Amino acid sequence: MGADELTIIAHGDSDGVCSAALTAAALRGEYPVIMVYFSHPADLTKDLKEFARGDVVIVDIAISESHVAELIEFMGAYEGQITYIDHHPGPLEFSIKDLPARVFHEEGASASELTYRYFSRKLGREYSRVALYGAIADYLDQTEWVRTALSMWDKRIIYFEAGVLSQALEHSRKLHDFKRRVVNYLSENRLPSQNSELLVRAVQQAAQNEELLHWVERNVVVEGAVAYVIDPPGSLGIAATLAKGLTGSLIGLAAERRGDKYVMSLRAVKGVIDLNKVLRKAVKRLGGTGGGHPEAAGARIPVKAFETLIMILNKEVMTPRH
Repeated sequence: MGADELTIIAHGDSDGVCSAALTAAALRGEYPVIMVYFSHPADLTKDLKEFARGDVVIVDIAISESHVAELIEFMGAYEGQITYIDHHPGPLEFSIKDLPARVFHEEGASASELTYRYFSRKLGREYSRVALYGAIADYLDQTEWVRTALSMWDKRIIYFEAGVLSQALEHSRKLHDFKRRVVNYLSENRLPSQNSELLVRAVQQAAQNEELLHWVERNVVVEGAVAYVIDPPGSLGIAATLAKGLTGSLIGLAAERRGDKYVMSLRAVKGVIDLNKVLRKAVKRLGGTGGGHPEAAGARIPVKAFETLIMILNKEVMTPRH
């Protein structure tokens, strides 16, 4: 296991891609070989076992309630240095700081912001715009750091570039080789709008979003406080947001069937429910995995447990929060 190798494992959305790019930019001079892979909470340990070589940096991947023991065991036995940078709430009965790794964990900020701050001594100030792209795309653009960083740029330029990037990556959900190229491109601090493939994909995604809007209008189902759609022709996150917004519901949910499971994204009106806590508790009993942020989260559950989850969500909304 060579010390000249670095493995970056990131979430595949804009925040994760920008975090990976910042990590690569900061550490390029220290590691002749840098490999980038994309993962998610349910598969993090499996992917570490398969892909990790040399030192490892994990960015923007929450720790699954169901896999924390396996992850700790892997990290404790791993021969290289592991660094974990993330902003998601941790498992309910485990403290992130107890991971056998270098940990930089802070809720309320994007993983891109945290990664930039962690490696700030190795990155020039101009790389702050890469972190801003990720923060904006992850709806975490109101932190003190973001406000300060934006002051050195024209915010209209930054938001335009962030929009191109986030739309293009949304259109490239499982194209990992393409996303690796984007990580490398951004690690050189190049503009998303100057990459023709990113620009074309962004325009295509914008058209798809408009089609998705009308599809959700026709197919959304409302049960109590929850509005949901099944197998939308597009982004689950956007579909969940549209289901919530178009119906005026407190919770929006979009699910995609994969075999005997539903992979889903959920969005909630701020303050009515903590999706992260509810899902971490509920889906473990239902035989799945889940978690995220209080107003935006994801889950994987058996198809047969779907109606039970809808009942749980409605019950939680009706329960007063203290």
